Amino acid sequence: MKFFTLIPANTKIDFIGKFKYFFALSVVTFVLVIWKVSQGGLNFGVDFTGGTVIQARFNKGQNAETVRNIISDLGEAEASVVALGTENTDYLITSRSHTENTDNTKTPLNQKLTEKLGSDVQILSVDVVGPKVGADLKKAAILSLVYSILLIAAYIWLRFDFRFAPGATIAMVHDLIMATGFYLLTGREFTITAIAALLTIAGYSVNDTIVIYDRVREMNKLGGGALPLAETINKAINLTLSRTILTAALTLISVIPIAIFCTGELQSFALAMCFGIFVGIYSTIYIASPFTIYVAKFMENKEQSRTTSKPAKAKA
Repeated sequence: MKFFTLIPANTKIDFIGKFKYFFALSVVTFVLVIWKVSQGGLNFGVDFTGGTVIQARFNKGQNAETVRNIISDLGEAEASVVALGTENTDYLITSRSHTENTDNTKTPLNQKLTEKLGSDVQILSVDVVGPKVGADLKKAAILSLVYSILLIAAYIWLRFDFRFAPGATIAMVHDLIMATGFYLLTGREFTITAIAALLTIAGYSVNDTIVIYDRVREMNKLGGGALPLAETINKAINLTLSRTILTAALTLISVIPIAIFCTGELQSFALAMCFGIFVGIYSTIYIASPFTIYVAKFMENKEQSRTTSKPAKAKA
């Protein structure tokens, strides 16, 4: 189907030749993100910190800023207020305080809201996440990321030989760190939905990498490994460029409407996915591929040193 061949088959863009500049950029960004996360830069949501999520319905449409001022007057200046729907009557109010009141010294936010507005507001639901539960969820989220990385890495190591597996694994970790950097840069809440976004991005990235690896392996079988590995990988990237662009475009068509028309966590998920799609393509070309070449060279040098040392031992 030539209509879908966006990039000519004879395209010869030198991706591998320019990887050092992009690799240096990735290393700097990687270090900055790790440092910022270690300094507590992530805006953890109620899922991880504990707090209260209230869904309130006002009898009359309210501006989001007006609702924020009301909540601020009640002593919750840092609470998040998100409109639900287009009528501006339903709002999701997220506070870091808890409605659990064991010592009866603090009035819950939902009760204070009802006392202030009376019949003008209706509390539809109140969800509470305790500090201990939030800490447990954070630990479980980290473990889920670690287990997912290990399982995907194991699959890659089983499907491909030692030359390919390290590059794909490092590229996947790179994408997870960069996606975390998106939440740092935008200041969006890092919640359980963010963990789902990270895992989705990791899967997307690995899929794109495997497509190129398959093409490299196919070219090696057909050509008997006549070309150097760097040239083979570069050619494979060029040959799969149309497929990469089409896959990314179709995925963006699915995700962009969610980013535009939704709010809250769904919007954050969609925006993170848009960012992750480009990062996944980038890491396949400039992280996974160069690492594969370096690992192959390391193995070749090791094999050469082994073969040259054998005669010396025999002579001795």
